[in-house]
Amino acid sequence: MPLLFAGSVFADPDPASGIHVPKDFKIERIYEVPGGQGSWVAITKDDKGRFICSDQYGGLYRVEAGAAPKVEKLEVKISGAHGLLWFQGVLYVSINEAPMKSGVWMVKPQGDQFSEPVLVKEFKGRGEHGPHQMVPSPDGQWIYVTCGNFTDLPGMDGYQPAKVWQEDQLLTRCTDPRGHDPNQMAPGGWIARFKPDGGSWELYASGFRNTYDIAFNDRGDLFGYDSDMEWDFGTPWYRPTRLCEILPGGEYGWRNGSGKWPVEYEDNYGSLVDFGPGSPTGVVAGRGAKFPEAYQRALYTLDWTFATVRAIHLEPQGTSYKATSEEFITGTGLPFTDAVIGDDGAMYLLTGGRKTGSAMWKVTYTGSASTAPVKIGREADPLAAFKSAIDKPTPAAINSLWEKLGSSERTERFLARTALEKLPPASWAPRLDAEKDAWRVIGASIGLARVSTKEDRARALSALDRLDWSKLSSLQRINWLRACDLEFIRGGEPQVEERQKVLAKIDKSFPTGDEMVDRELCRLLCYLQAPGIVGRTLTAMDLAGPGKPPAWTEIAARNSGYGKPILEMLKNLPPAQVLHYVYCLRAVKGPWGAGERERFFSWVDRLASGSGGASYGGFVAELRKQALANATPEERVRFEKPAHAAANPMANLPPVKGPGKDWTVDEVAALAAGGLSGRDKENGRNMFKASLCAACHAFNGEGGDVGPDLTTLGGRFKPRDIADAIINPSAVVSDQFAYSTITRKDGSSLFGRMLKEENGKVIVGTNPFDTTQTVEVPKDEITSMERSSISPMPGALINRLNPDELKDLLAFLTGAK
Repeated sequence: MPLLFAGSVFADPDPASGIHVPKDFKIERIYEVPGGQGSWVAITKDDKGRFICSDQYGGLYRVEAGAAPKVEKLEVKISGAHGLLWFQGVLYVSINEAPMKSGVWMVKPQGDQFSEPVLVKEFKGRGEHGPHQMVPSPDGQWIYVTCGNFTDLPGMDGYQPAKVWQEDQLLTRCTDPRGHDPNQMAPGGWIARFKPDGGSWELYASGFRNTYDIAFNDRGDLFGYDSDMEWDFGTPWYRPTRLCEILPGGEYGWRNGSGKWPVEYEDNYGSLVDFGPGSPTGVVAGRGAKFPEAYQRALYTLDWTFATVRAIHLEPQGTSYKATSEEFITGTGLPFTDAVIGDDGAMYLLTGGRKTGSAMWKVTYTGSASTAPVKIGREADPLAAFKSAIDKPTPAAINSLWEKLGSSERTERFLARTALEKLPPASWAPRLDAEKDAWRVIGASIGLARVSTKEDRARALSALDRLDWSKLSSLQRINWLRACDLEFIRGGEPQVEERQKVLAKIDKSFPTGDEMVDRELCRLLCYLQAPGIVGRTLTAMDLAGPGKPPAWTEIAARNSGYGKPILEMLKNLPPAQVLHYVYCLRAVKGPWGAGERERFFSWVDRLASGSGGASYGGFVAELRKQALANATPEERVRFEKPAHAAANPMANLPPVKGPGKDWTVDEVAALAAGGLSGRDKENGRNMFKASLCAACHAFNGEGGDVGPDLTTLGGRFKPRDIADAIINPSAVVSDQFAYSTITRKDGSSLFGRMLKEENGKVIVGTNPFDTTQTVEVPKDEITSMERSSISPMPGALINRLNPDELKDLLAFLTGAK
């Protein structure tokens, strides 16, 4: 017997107050999800116009929207879904959370309920970087699914990109110093497609961090909303959240730690528009909405952290697009998770996730502009025939592909090169011998490095050497250097003659004054140990100037909650160009010239005082360590700093009056409901420290960096959610902060956070209050390493506080007036 729930009666008269939408649009909350129904993260629409929604850690619910929505818990053995798709009369489910197997499941209707779920394809990967949403292709022939970078790529029946991906790091990468994703390697996050019957799986594109959702626009092109790594903020390898146009065979350059590829690389298709920090969730096309034409044609991206929905207006430009971002919905306490267009032309959205309070919202247009359906496909895709031809290229297509390799359009060059990589190199490599066009030489050389042998390396380096460096554009110079990098990464260190030829071509150019060209010149010249490169780079560092604010600064300024810590960091923003030069110079072996080490470490010390994300300081410390490793013994003695004992988080804690009690979630919620205005926030700050929150969490730039920054907590979570997270910390453990259980061959186990792997040993942090306390475990002694569902955060940390002290703490955390 299905359980039915009537629409909730709201305590507040206008839950949409304080939410901003464009003129003549209206947003209303139509259903507040009771706690017993979980926290909803995915939504789809069945063929009767009803909505099916998933609780992140529970089951499925069917919603009939109306004046009083009817909600029914479905009797289907499904739980932990991050993605839902109703297509051709079948429900497809992307399972992410235990206890069910991770992967794509198919559930067929049985009357008005469902039959037993069938596992279509199993994935190895769970959590918030596991498998996510699905979308059908415009022609109905395929279903596309997106998976985050903690999802191992399973075997596929076909591959749009050639199976040649690697890490492709010219200089040794720095893994994240806080231990995030050190073992997650290429291809990173990926998108696959399969037939609606569950067969014919193909890898479509890869190189993402954590693209949660994807959507097709009216022209039939695919787009995805990829995540940033906020801990990287302040480094040259920070990549903001971004909208990507997803090409068949596309590579998008995510690699762990400092290894992200610059967007200028030809083998990285990059992004269409960058947004800045955030937490990407849903993406939905405006097709079918009773909105004005521009909003019907728009794509909508949902940001969980910033409580923002953006309308992305795409204007065809050559073979790609120009994208304009408009804030469509903004507010506070709105952790958007997914959206769909209903049969009535309204947009329906969910808020929730991580067991927070959840709701369904409805957006309608109330103005006088025409909402007549726009004609689909009015703008023909100029690459449609080309994309179809390169799906499975044949030798007969080589002439056309070679021609496109020299295109002024980056999209054509990228598609042509990836198609050539799927053909035998012998069928196209000889064309390079007489080629004079710069883009063809560069693209073919990159392709040969990725797929060929050492015999073709000489051919590629010779063709690159024939190009006139002085006549290359900035982008061509960057990719001339990238082509050389790849030849040495894939084919091994250069021979003496190869090194001399490359240095003769580029050495005297550095520095050019072009920031991005100089970054890549410095990278290659340091790798080649070019004479005098240290002195020239140090001079470039002195002339680099202060850090440049990113283009998305105004986003932080418009969001006082989440944006505040970012704005504080921007006041002391380190110069990314200088940090890149330090990253390169650490690879240059000693001895250095007189005074050069002093100048270098003076810069490292200045960088250490800069502000950045949670991993920024650790990256600077690691670069210092690696630079010392390449120094002479005499230089190491002079510049090595003595180790400092970690600060004791238990020392000098503010006093607590008490008496405390074993607080429950309901009791804390009731306490907060009595009002938090006028509380003593300074005492709340002291209770933040006294309860050991500050040992692991930062708030307004003060505190530790082991756990999530809590500065924006009040803008996203209700007091009940905050209480639940404090009292039951293991209920939801984010991938970024999860510990692992490591089992050794002798049967013993270790609970900790894997920080990095070096010299055949795994370095494990065992104390959440002190990341310097580590244990080294030989890798060959480990039998298993499993992500733990137990949080390193102890529970009951607020149990020493009396009601007044707890209310002060809650007022401090939520920003109550």
